[in-house]
Amino acid sequence: MIMLAKELLAPQFIIFNLCFLYIGVMLSPVHISVATVALVSAAFISARSAGVLINRYVGREGDLKNSKKVKRMVSLSVPKSTVLGLVIVTSAIFVGCAYLLNTLSLILAPVVLILLIADPMSKKYTNKRHYVLGIVESMDVFGGYIGASGLVPINPVLYILAIGVIFTGGGFDAIISIINRKYDVKNGLKTFASTVGVARALDYSMYSHVIASILFLSFAVMLKSPLIFAGALGASAVLMSEHSGVEVNDDAAIFDRVVKYNTAAAIALFSSVLIAFVI
Repeated sequence: MIMLAKELLAPQFIIFNLCFLYIGVMLSPVHISVATVALVSAAFISARSAGVLINRYVGREGDLKNSKKVKRMVSLSVPKSTVLGLVIVTSAIFVGCAYLLNTLSLILAPVVLILLIADPMSKKYTNKRHYVLGIVESMDVFGGYIGASGLVPINPVLYILAIGVIFTGGGFDAIISIINRKYDVKNGLKTFASTVGVARALDYSMYSHVIASILFLSFAVMLKSPLIFAGALGASAVLMSEHSGVEVNDDAAIFDRVVKYNTAAAIALFSSVLIAFVI
């Protein structure tokens, strides 16, 4: 169970999400208590766990045929009925946290769960599924804001940031898709790498990160903060440098490089917002 928990809450992924979750919290216009931050964090952890488990449940038959995934995913050794049970438990915890936070969080909780289900299913229908994942990732911004405030997000700054996260996540996943391209082609799963080739997948990833960089810089300009602009500039530089020297034939190197660079970009932006928020 410890190994399964490590898979569900993999730090190499969760830090990226938490950065944008807490930026959303800090952008809320209300007083933020420790209890609220704890509940928002619990809601995120349970939702993310549910999302990973849904992904494993929906794609289980195919994943078991993929030797690379079998080696690194502990959840594939767990009975399918157990995975489904854990989906129900983690989803219930998420809804419970939403209930304790505020009415709007509770109303929108089913929307989040629907998106979590749509993500793994989308790869069967469109090679744009990388941006479906990006949309799921962008919910961190709104989850933090709504969870902390209970208010409808009308500030355009939130949307600029969230769209930036969509393209960051989409660009990230486009590169990651290179790892499973042969399996995806064989089994009819649609990603950039499996449908238009590795070179074009890398191009689309680069375009996505250029757009994300522009949006992050726009986010900082809208907040009129030189400090946050510096953080956005740093995040943009990291995203751009991610694309130099990608070893397309080394799966481990691809994974490690992309995860580290995206996490570093998120930390750069989060740190600048946190410092600006504190001072």
